[in-house]
Amino acid sequence: MAWRLHLANQAVRAIAILPAETSLVAAWLRADRVALFDLNSGTPHDDLTLFVAPTSGRDSAAWGAFIAGLRAPNGAFFPSVQLDGLTAYLSDDGRLRLYDLGYGALALDNDGVEIALDTGDAHNFPALALDRLFGGSAVLDESGKLYIYRQHVRVGVFDIGLAPHPEMRLHVNMTRGGGMIYASDGACIVQIDSGGKIRKRLDTHYNIRQIACSPDGRYLATIDLDNGVLRVYNGENLTPTHQRFAIDLVADATQVQLLADLPPTFVAPSTLACDDTGRIAFSMAGVVCVSHLAHMDELPRPRPLL
Repeated sequence: MAWRLHLANQAVRAIAILPAETSLVAAWLRADRVALFDLNSGTPHDDLTLFVAPTSGRDSAAWGAFIAGLRAPNGAFFPSVQLDGLTAYLSDDGRLRLYDLGYGALALDNDGVEIALDTGDAHNFPALALDRLFGGSAVLDESGKLYIYRQHVRVGVFDIGLAPHPEMRLHVNMTRGGGMIYASDGACIVQIDSGGKIRKRLDTHYNIRQIACSPDGRYLATIDLDNGVLRVYNGENLTPTHQRFAIDLVADATQVQLLADLPPTFVAPSTLACDDTGRIAFSMAGVVCVSHLAHMDELPRPRPLL
Protein backbone atom coordinates (compact mmCIF):
# COMPACT_ATOMS: atom_id res chain seq x y z
CA MET A 1 0.00 0.00 0.00
CA ALA A 2 1.21 3.50 -0.84
CA TRP A 3 0.19 6.14 1.70
CA ARG A 4 0.74 9.77 2.59
CA LEU A 5 0.06 12.06 5.52
CA HIS A 6 0.55 15.70 6.35
CA LEU A 7 2.79 15.60 9.41
CA ALA A 8 3.73 19.23 9.99
CA ASN A 9 3.86 22.69 8.48
CA GLN A 10 7.64 22.49 8.37
CA ALA A 11 10.19 20.37 6.58
CA VAL A 12 10.92 16.93 7.96
CA ARG A 13 14.58 16.73 9.03
CA ALA A 14 15.23 13.04 8.40
CA ILE A 15 13.41 9.81 7.63
CA ALA A 16 14.25 6.14 8.21
CA ILE A 17 12.68 2.71 7.75
CA LEU A 18 12.97 0.59 10.91
CA PRO A 19 12.57 -3.08 9.92
CA ALA A 20 11.12 -5.57 12.41
CA GLU A 21 8.13 -7.90 12.68
CA THR A 22 6.10 -4.69 12.59
CA SER A 23 8.18 -2.32 10.48
CA LEU A 24 7.94 1.40 11.15
CA VAL A 25 8.78 4.66 9.43
CA ALA A 26 10.50 7.24 11.62
CA ALA A 27 10.23 10.92 10.69
CA TRP A 28 12.20 13.52 12.63
CA LEU A 29 10.59 16.92 13.16
CA ARG A 30 13.39 18.07 15.44
CA ALA A 31 16.63 16.52 16.58
CA ASP A 32 14.88 15.40 19.79
CA ARG A 33 11.46 14.50 18.39
CA VAL A 34 10.52 11.64 16.08
CA ALA A 35 7.09 10.55 14.81
CA LEU A 36 6.50 6.87 14.05
CA PHE A 37 4.11 5.23 11.58
CA ASP A 38 3.34 1.70 10.47
CA LEU A 39 5.29 1.10 7.27
CA ASN A 40 2.46 -0.77 5.54
CA SER A 41 -0.56 1.34 6.51
CA GLY A 42 0.67 4.71 7.78
CA THR A 43 -1.11 4.17 11.11
CA PRO A 44 0.47 6.55 13.65
CA HIS A 45 2.43 5.09 16.56
CA ASP A 46 3.99 6.89 19.49
CA ASP A 47 5.36 10.38 19.01
CA LEU A 48 8.59 10.03 20.93
CA THR A 49 10.81 12.64 22.49
CA LEU A 50 14.45 11.61 22.65
CA PHE A 51 15.52 12.79 26.04
CA VAL A 52 18.58 14.92 26.63
CA ALA A 53 21.67 12.80 27.15
CA PRO A 54 22.98 12.51 30.73
CA THR A 55 25.78 14.86 31.76
CA SER A 56 27.67 12.20 33.70
CA GLY A 57 29.91 11.26 30.76
CA ARG A 58 29.90 8.54 28.10
CA ASP A 59 31.69 6.07 30.40
CA SER A 60 28.86 6.16 32.96
CA ALA A 61 26.06 3.66 33.55
CA ALA A 62 23.58 6.46 32.93
CA TRP A 63 24.94 6.96 29.40
CA GLY A 64 24.74 3.23 28.68
CA ALA A 65 21.12 3.16 29.83
CA PHE A 66 20.35 6.22 27.72
CA ILE A 67 21.84 4.67 24.56
CA ALA A 68 20.02 1.40 25.23
CA GLY A 69 16.75 3.32 25.19
CA LEU A 70 17.25 4.86 21.74
CA ARG A 71 14.91 2.39 20.09
CA ALA A 72 11.44 2.37 18.62
CA PRO A 73 8.46 0.47 20.06
CA ASN A 74 9.10 -2.35 17.56
CA GLY A 75 12.52 -2.92 19.16
CA ALA A 76 14.62 -1.46 16.34
CA PHE A 77 17.35 1.00 17.24
CA PHE A 78 17.26 4.36 15.51
CA PRO A 79 20.06 4.51 12.90
CA SER A 80 21.28 7.89 14.17
CA VAL A 81 20.42 10.41 16.84
CA GLN A 82 21.64 14.00 17.03
CA LEU A 83 22.51 15.09 20.56
CA ASP A 84 24.10 18.13 22.13
CA GLY A 85 27.77 17.99 21.17
CA LEU A 86 27.68 14.81 19.07
CA THR A 87 25.76 12.66 16.62
CA ALA A 88 25.50 8.95 17.44
CA TYR A 89 25.17 6.29 14.73
CA LEU A 90 23.92 2.96 16.10
CA SER A 91 24.28 -0.63 14.93
CA ASP A 92 21.28 -2.94 14.57
CA ASP A 93 21.73 -4.28 18.11
CA GLY A 94 22.77 -0.92 19.60
CA ARG A 95 26.08 -2.27 20.95
CA LEU A 96 28.28 -0.49 18.38
CA ARG A 97 28.06 3.30 18.21
CA LEU A 98 29.95 5.67 15.96
CA TYR A 99 30.22 9.14 17.49
CA ASP A 100 30.79 12.24 15.39
CA LEU A 101 32.17 14.61 18.01
CA GLY A 102 32.71 17.53 15.62
CA TYR A 103 35.91 19.28 14.53
CA GLY A 104 37.18 16.13 12.81
CA ALA A 105 36.93 13.87 15.86
CA LEU A 106 35.32 10.43 15.58
CA ALA A 107 35.07 7.63 18.13
CA LEU A 108 33.73 4.07 18.10
CA ASP A 109 31.99 2.78 21.20
CA ASN A 110 31.96 -1.02 21.28
CA ASP A 111 29.59 -2.01 24.07
CA GLY A 112 30.92 0.65 26.41
CA VAL A 113 34.58 0.63 25.33
CA GLU A 114 35.28 3.83 23.40
CA ILE A 115 38.24 4.20 21.02
CA ALA A 116 39.11 7.36 19.07
CA LEU A 117 39.40 6.85 15.31
CA ASP A 118 42.43 8.02 13.37
CA THR A 119 41.14 10.94 11.29
CA GLY A 120 44.49 12.53 10.43
CA ASP A 121 44.28 16.26 9.75
CA ALA A 122 40.59 16.34 8.84
CA HIS A 123 38.58 19.21 10.33
CA ASN A 124 35.04 18.22 9.46
CA PHE A 125 33.05 15.26 8.15
CA PRO A 126 29.90 16.39 6.30
CA ALA A 127 28.75 12.83 5.54
CA LEU A 128 29.01 9.60 7.55
CA ALA A 129 27.59 6.09 7.20
CA LEU A 130 27.74 3.11 9.55
CA ASP A 131 27.51 -0.55 8.60
CA ARG A 132 24.82 -1.48 11.10
CA LEU A 133 25.78 -5.17 11.07
CA PHE A 134 29.55 -5.22 11.70
CA GLY A 135 30.30 -1.63 12.71
CA GLY A 136 32.45 -0.55 9.79
CA SER A 137 32.08 3.03 8.64
CA ALA A 138 32.53 5.26 5.60
CA VAL A 139 33.16 8.97 6.07
CA LEU A 140 33.62 11.89 3.67
CA ASP A 141 35.70 14.91 4.65
CA GLU A 142 35.22 18.45 3.33
CA SER A 143 37.43 17.82 0.31
CA GLY A 144 35.44 14.73 -0.72
CA LYS A 145 38.07 12.17 0.33
CA LEU A 146 36.69 8.89 1.64
CA TYR A 147 37.82 7.42 4.97
CA ILE A 148 37.01 3.72 5.46
CA TYR A 149 37.14 2.00 8.84
CA ARG A 150 36.65 -1.59 9.96
CA GLN A 151 35.37 -0.81 13.42
CA HIS A 152 38.25 1.21 14.97
CA VAL A 153 40.89 0.24 12.34
CA ARG A 154 41.38 2.71 9.50
CA VAL A 155 41.52 0.87 6.17
CA GLY A 156 42.67 3.99 4.33
CA VAL A 157 41.90 7.41 2.91
CA PHE A 158 40.88 7.42 -0.75
CA ASP A 159 40.53 10.12 -3.39
CA ILE A 160 37.41 8.95 -5.22
CA GLY A 161 37.13 11.90 -7.58
CA LEU A 162 34.45 13.92 -5.82
CA ALA A 163 34.43 17.68 -6.39
CA PRO A 164 32.49 19.30 -3.51
CA HIS A 165 30.53 22.42 -4.38
CA PRO A 166 29.44 24.93 -1.72
CA GLU A 167 25.82 24.78 -2.91
CA MET A 168 25.64 20.97 -2.95
CA ARG A 169 25.82 18.44 -0.15
CA LEU A 170 28.10 15.44 0.11
CA HIS A 171 26.39 12.09 0.68
CA VAL A 172 27.58 8.61 1.62
CA ASN A 173 25.68 5.34 2.09
CA MET A 174 26.89 1.89 3.12
CA THR A 175 25.22 -1.49 2.61
CA ARG A 176 24.48 -3.80 5.50
CA GLY A 177 27.63 -5.86 5.98
CA GLY A 178 29.81 -3.08 4.56
CA GLY A 179 30.40 -4.66 1.17
CA MET A 180 29.51 -1.59 -0.88
CA ILE A 181 29.72 2.18 -0.42
CA TYR A 182 27.94 4.85 -2.48
CA ALA A 183 29.16 8.45 -2.39
CA SER A 184 27.98 11.59 -4.15
CA ASP A 185 28.99 15.24 -4.43
CA GLY A 186 25.63 16.21 -5.98
CA ALA A 187 26.80 15.81 -9.58
CA CYS A 188 27.91 12.17 -9.67
CA ILE A 189 27.54 8.84 -7.89
CA VAL A 190 30.61 6.74 -7.11
CA GLN A 191 30.38 3.08 -6.12
CA ILE A 192 33.29 1.87 -3.97
CA ASP A 193 34.04 -1.52 -2.43
CA SER A 194 35.06 -2.06 1.20
CA GLY A 195 38.75 -1.84 0.29
CA GLY A 196 38.44 1.62 -1.30
CA LYS A 197 38.46 0.51 -4.95
CA ILE A 198 36.19 2.44 -7.30
CA ARG A 199 33.86 0.00 -9.05
CA LYS A 200 31.63 2.40 -10.95
CA ARG A 201 31.15 6.13 -11.48
CA LEU A 202 28.01 7.74 -12.85
CA ASP A 203 27.93 11.41 -13.81
CA THR A 204 24.31 12.53 -13.60
CA HIS A 205 22.55 15.04 -15.86
CA TYR A 206 20.78 16.49 -12.82
CA ASN A 207 21.73 17.79 -9.38
CA ILE A 208 21.35 15.23 -6.60
CA ARG A 209 19.70 16.34 -3.38
CA GLN A 210 19.84 12.99 -1.56
CA ILE A 211 20.78 9.35 -2.07
CA ALA A 212 19.70 6.22 -0.21
CA CYS A 213 20.61 2.58 -0.79
CA SER A 214 18.64 -0.43 0.36
CA PRO A 215 20.44 -2.39 3.11
CA ASP A 216 21.21 -5.24 0.70
CA GLY A 217 22.50 -2.86 -1.98
CA ARG A 218 19.95 -3.98 -4.54
CA TYR A 219 18.51 -0.49 -4.99
CA LEU A 220 19.99 2.98 -4.99
CA ALA A 221 17.48 5.83 -4.94
CA THR A 222 18.15 9.51 -5.62
CA ILE A 223 16.25 12.78 -5.44
CA ASP A 224 16.54 15.10 -8.42
CA LEU A 225 16.94 18.58 -6.93
CA ASP A 226 16.10 20.32 -10.19
CA ASN A 227 12.61 18.96 -10.83
CA GLY A 228 11.66 16.65 -7.96
CA VAL A 229 12.01 13.35 -9.81
CA LEU A 230 12.64 10.24 -7.73
CA ARG A 231 15.03 7.90 -9.54
CA VAL A 232 16.05 4.33 -8.71
CA TYR A 233 19.15 2.53 -9.98
CA ASN A 234 20.32 -1.04 -9.92
CA GLY A 235 22.71 -0.98 -6.97
CA GLU A 236 25.10 -3.44 -8.60
CA ASN A 237 25.82 -1.59 -11.87
CA LEU A 238 24.11 1.83 -11.40
CA THR A 239 21.80 1.24 -14.36
CA PRO A 240 18.63 3.38 -14.06
CA THR A 241 15.53 1.19 -13.60
CA HIS A 242 12.64 3.38 -12.36
CA GLN A 243 11.67 7.03 -12.10
CA ARG A 244 8.68 9.26 -11.41
CA PHE A 245 7.90 12.74 -10.20
CA ALA A 246 7.68 12.61 -6.42
CA ILE A 247 4.58 14.81 -6.40
CA ASP A 248 2.80 12.23 -8.59
CA LEU A 249 3.67 9.45 -6.14
CA VAL A 250 2.26 11.60 -3.34
CA ALA A 251 -0.93 12.36 -5.27
CA ASP A 252 -1.53 8.67 -6.08
CA ALA A 253 -0.91 7.49 -2.50
CA THR A 254 -3.79 6.80 -0.12
CA GLN A 255 -4.41 9.76 2.18
CA VAL A 256 -4.29 8.48 5.76
CA GLN A 257 -5.93 11.55 7.29
CA LEU A 258 -9.44 12.75 6.61
CA LEU A 259 -8.21 16.23 5.69
CA ALA A 260 -4.68 16.98 4.55
CA ASP A 261 -2.88 19.31 2.18
CA LEU A 262 -0.66 18.24 -0.69
CA PRO A 263 2.86 19.69 -0.68
CA PRO A 264 3.64 22.51 -3.13
CA THR A 265 4.44 21.14 -6.57
CA PHE A 266 7.66 23.16 -6.79
CA VAL A 267 9.18 21.59 -3.65
CA ALA A 268 11.62 18.72 -4.15
CA PRO A 269 11.75 15.90 -1.59
CA SER A 270 14.24 16.55 1.18
CA THR A 271 14.54 13.12 2.86
CA LEU A 272 14.77 9.62 1.44
CA ALA A 273 14.99 5.98 2.55
CA CYS A 274 14.41 2.62 0.87
CA ASP A 275 14.31 -1.02 1.95
CA ASP A 276 15.14 -4.38 0.42
CA THR A 277 11.59 -4.91 -0.90
CA GLY A 278 11.56 -1.77 -3.07
CA ARG A 279 9.58 0.45 -0.73
CA ILE A 280 10.53 4.12 -0.82
CA ALA A 281 9.92 6.57 2.05
CA PHE A 282 10.39 10.28 1.48
CA SER A 283 9.07 13.65 2.56
CA MET A 284 8.13 16.84 0.73
CA ALA A 285 7.86 19.85 3.02
CA GLY A 286 5.84 18.42 5.93
CA VAL A 287 4.22 15.56 3.96
CA VAL A 288 5.50 12.01 4.52
CA CYS A 289 4.91 9.44 1.78
CA VAL A 290 5.66 5.72 1.46
CA SER A 291 5.44 4.22 -2.03
CA HIS A 292 6.91 1.33 -3.99
CA LEU A 293 8.77 0.69 -7.22
CA ALA A 294 5.54 -0.76 -8.60
CA HIS A 295 4.07 2.76 -8.60
CA MET A 296 7.00 4.19 -10.58
CA ASP A 297 7.68 4.15 -14.31
CA GLU A 298 9.94 1.28 -15.28
CA LEU A 299 12.66 2.31 -17.70
CA PRO A 300 13.47 0.17 -20.74
CA ARG A 301 16.49 -2.02 -20.20
CA PRO A 302 19.29 -1.87 -22.76
CA ARG A 303 19.59 -5.05 -24.81
CA PRO A 304 22.83 -6.49 -26.15
CA LEU A 305 23.40 -6.06 -29.88
CA LEU A 306 22.86 -9.14 -31.98
